[in-house]
Amino acid sequence: MSWILDIAVGFHNWRNGLSKIAASIKKTNSPLRLGVLGAAAINPSAIFDPVSTHSDIVISGIAARSKAKAEAQIKRSKLLHARAYATYEDLLADPEIEAVYIPLPNGLHAEWTLKSLRAGKHVLVEKPIASNAEQVREIKRVSDETGKVVLEAFHWRFHPAAHLVKSLVESGEYGDVEEVRARMPIPAHFLSKDDIRFQYALAGGSCMDLIYVFSGTSYFAAPTLKDAEIEIISAQARVNARDSKIDEAMTVDYTITAPGKTPVRCHTEGDLAVPWLWGFIIPFSKRDNVIVIELQKATIQFPNFPAPWLSSNITVTSKTTREVTKHTAYKDGPQWGSRGEEWWTTYRYQLEAFVDRVRAVQGGKSVAEGSPWVDMEESEAVMSIVDAVYEKAGLGVRR
Repeated sequence: MSWILDIAVGFHNWRNGLSKIAASIKKTNSPLRLGVLGAAAINPSAIFDPVSTHSDIVISGIAARSKAKAEAQIKRSKLLHARAYATYEDLLADPEIEAVYIPLPNGLHAEWTLKSLRAGKHVLVEKPIASNAEQVREIKRVSDETGKVVLEAFHWRFHPAAHLVKSLVESGEYGDVEEVRARMPIPAHFLSKDDIRFQYALAGGSCMDLIYVFSGTSYFAAPTLKDAEIEIISAQARVNARDSKIDEAMTVDYTITAPGKTPVRCHTEGDLAVPWLWGFIIPFSKRDNVIVIELQKATIQFPNFPAPWLSSNITVTSKTTREVTKHTAYKDGPQWGSRGEEWWTTYRYQLEAFVDRVRAVQGGKSVAEGSPWVDMEESEAVMSIVDAVYEKAGLGVRR
């Protein structure tokens, strides 16, 4: 799947002249030194490009299963200040590394997040942060003990488009939220049969890899997930032909009830292998990643919600007049204020927030003013939804 992201990001970077922008960035005298655990295919789009346009962080090292693999990615990505490490432990033992990015397979996220925290590193870890909610609670405990920052990479949550939709929902202009629907489809054969997303031992499955659908529905269904009650009504899995413990696809209906609020219906569809019609047509109803929010007075559609930097075409349709209002958002907004650039991707916004928080903590503060965040309570709540879905579907909580 990373090849699709690479193509999209590559075109976006070319269109916006990222190479020239990166060349013009002057780093601070003492930028945050970031190490990467794993020479993953997602690294160039998710972390190398964002770091190249941020003045206060550099890639200082990559550790891989072999030093040669780390060296190859450093050379290929032209990371001038990075060194290769033969093991993850070697990178974590380096006192010059201040923070780490973890793009490892899902089932290794919790283990290496905990090891990184205990080694005194701040952590940006790919979603899902862990295999179950119990592991998230352990990560939160160790983060609190060590005083180190942990951020689960729900990168879409940092983009101004998401914040604009949130502000529309909470404005009161359209009444209360009644239902939120989210869909993420991946056509069959885009992933190989032995892809890590189909491996139970590595915490594979659609609920794990496409966890954005639960992050998205819960974000818009309630002002906050703190003290919200969640009930899974139904969870229907299409299991993988090679491993019946793996949900190749999952359709879920559940409710979220915030304190003092009426229940909000949520419907999610995540599919890692959408069947093709006649072998070459993607079903029309399965073509796009979208969140739809039904309020009392309007319907809000947020298409392409995981990557709104590609196209931000938010619509609000009145339920009385049928009038359609269109919105776009690429910079600034209700959470960032006057910050950001129109060419920033969700990953670049996420990095901005991560560096802000690390610098704030290093300066003796607990939060970074004017910078959005996804706290560990939200990560735990979203993972608790995933746990409950697996239990309801009869597949059991991931371990």
